[in-house]
Amino acid sequence: MAKNNKNIRIGIYLCDCDGKISKNIDLEKVKTVIQSEADFEYIRITSALCGKIEKEKLAGEIDKYSLNRLLIVGCTDQFTRRQFLQVAEEKGMTCYDVEFVDLSSVQDGSEGAVAVINSVLAKIQLRGEIVIEEIDVTPQVLVIGCGKEGAKAALAIAKNQPVVMVEGDPGVADGIPLVKGEPNISIKAGARVAGIEGFAGNFTVRLIENGQLVKQKFGAVVVALEARPVYDKSKYGGLELGEHVLTLSQFLAREKSFSGQKVTFVLGKADADSLLSYAKTLEAAIDLKEKGAAEVSILYEDMKVSADQLEQNYEIARANGVNFLKYVGEIEFYSTVIAATVQYREPFLTQLDPLRITSDYLVLAEDYVPSPKTKELADALEIRLGPAGFFQDDNVHFLPVKSNREGIYFVGSCHGPIHGVEIDREIATVVAEVGRFASSKVKVPALQPRVDPEKCAVCLTCYRTCPHKAIEIVHDESLNNLYHSAARMNPLACRRCGTCAAECPGKAIQLPYYSDQEILQEITKPPKIVAYACENSGFLASEYAKELDPELQENLQIVRVPCSGKIDVIYLLKALERGADGVMLLVCHKENCKFVWGNERAEKRKGQVRKLLKDIGLEEERIDFVHIAANQGNQFNAAVRAMAERIHQLGTNAGKVIK
Repeated sequence: MAKNNKNIRIGIYLCDCDGKISKNIDLEKVKTVIQSEADFEYIRITSALCGKIEKEKLAGEIDKYSLNRLLIVGCTDQFTRRQFLQVAEEKGMTCYDVEFVDLSSVQDGSEGAVAVINSVLAKIQLRGEIVIEEIDVTPQVLVIGCGKEGAKAALAIAKNQPVVMVEGDPGVADGIPLVKGEPNISIKAGARVAGIEGFAGNFTVRLIENGQLVKQKFGAVVVALEARPVYDKSKYGGLELGEHVLTLSQFLAREKSFSGQKVTFVLGKADADSLLSYAKTLEAAIDLKEKGAAEVSILYEDMKVSADQLEQNYEIARANGVNFLKYVGEIEFYSTVIAATVQYREPFLTQLDPLRITSDYLVLAEDYVPSPKTKELADALEIRLGPAGFFQDDNVHFLPVKSNREGIYFVGSCHGPIHGVEIDREIATVVAEVGRFASSKVKVPALQPRVDPEKCAVCLTCYRTCPHKAIEIVHDESLNNLYHSAARMNPLACRRCGTCAAECPGKAIQLPYYSDQEILQEITKPPKIVAYACENSGFLASEYAKELDPELQENLQIVRVPCSGKIDVIYLLKALERGADGVMLLVCHKENCKFVWGNERAEKRKGQVRKLLKDIGLEEERIDFVHIAANQGNQFNAAVRAMAERIHQLGTNAGKVIK
């Protein structure tokens, strides 16, 4: 088994896992056969590779034999895998240089073990070397939004690299006094963003400044438009605002003493989905009591304190004498020229008449809506919006600050109401992200998809389907095709989902470490069911499921892919052709794909293959599509059982070539 790349130096470690493996497999026999067939640098059997001394020995052998690829064979689980990956990374390897074989579920004893190991070795030997690219980048960062949140972000970033602030939202400029005079921050208060070109590290932003279009280079863009408080009187029985009835934002803006006054806050009727009103109210209540307010009350339906500092502030407020009054149902409000009254029902005293509380000031929580410039800016930056028109998809993989485009980040209430402690964390995260560009150069492994110019027809399919805007079309006379042009994936902008490779009609694109050749190598002679599993959901669920029911996966082969968007039509067809009776696609839940719409692309390919099967007379039910999360081991096992039962009813796949 000759190596594709002579510079690859593979170390093979056969772990007996404290005697568990040798009960069914003769590791000495496996080692002897592998030595006679495979091309590698070093092989060793060990009783427990995951021990501290063994890991230190492994690190020494990597140096001694100049190993740059590892194959760990044993009963590896997620925890032990992370340990070995840490050792490898400390020695300059990446996670893609380490492969694992779990022998605990291998059938056919020693022969089965040899077959699985040889298959993975063939996959490793198909891979090329990782090239480290050094890219010139622009240290300067653009912060859009001159409010207090934008100012806070700009001040933190400016400690290490230059910052330009633009207004973004006319009329919101209360952060400018906070940054004025800072040597590393320049302010273009009247400018607005008209568009953007390029990629992370080297964006060219089009700005309208004093009526003129100007272009300026930035390494990264930070959006900090602030949400707007809005009072909806229909939520308060049509109550009009006045001298004694204020919104929370109006109350906080008042520069006057409330000493000797009675103040009542009402929470729960507005801003029900965030913690912002609760955080501001607790801080205001504590401040009022410390400054001599006669009585402070907080009416609440459900007191939300599930964030840092909120529970502590709740305890401080109670200790300072703040009244916390729980209500149920509707509240009635009465306002006069000298006071305001709230009538409510207490949930534990329902047999009594409604209770009343009269105050000098009644303070009402507001809802928060996006800045009116949000949609316009999203279009200019070509980034996606999320729920209620705020920035950021409702996707756990993007939290807390990421957008669908590398190099464009969100801070603060531009992506929903947020309180101070959370903003500080977001700013710290953004500082770390944009800090990559501070030195003007970035080193990055060239792991982005590669395009074969001879096969590229410049059809723009990849350009249109990339969820991260990471592809450009380059023109060069040296490119050997009709147009002297080809697609190119930017190494800083690409997130390596592989969607472009699967979508390319000319098969001109290959993703390193997940090439078609490598993936198809894994299914040379598959078992009854092949499952292509997204490494962010289905693959992790399969690992969890194995712990719950190890025997269930005996006739199942999991093929790991970076994203379900990488699952090609040819993968499904080849699995059936080579002997599988059924194929599963294990993908993220809807609207929760790490790469935006990889699961949607996979679902379309499932439909394509089902149609092809129907056209040639095979049962389309042999292709199954399962939405699953990383922690859903039970659901994974249920899906596998359902697929196995379906195959039992359908019978053997009549279209298989390998019988």
